[in-house]
Amino acid sequence: MTHTRPQVEPDGRYTVQQAAKALGVERHTIYRYFDNGSLKFRVRKADNRRVTKGKWIVECWEENYL
Repeated sequence: MTHTRPQVEPDGRYTVQQAAKALGVERHTIYRYFDNGSLKFRVRKADNRRVTKGKWIVECWEENYL
């Protein structure tokens, strides 16, 4: 995980791959964070993909890094 706070827009929406890049982890780690409740996702109706908000990425980083 990255040592610096992720640079994301609080209300921006990010895919699993984008969230992994922002946190400096692999995609399977993002799924683990989702499974243990550290990171929230919603399903985008347009293409049925999981997306998360920037503020949730920061909350996940704070919970797992600080």
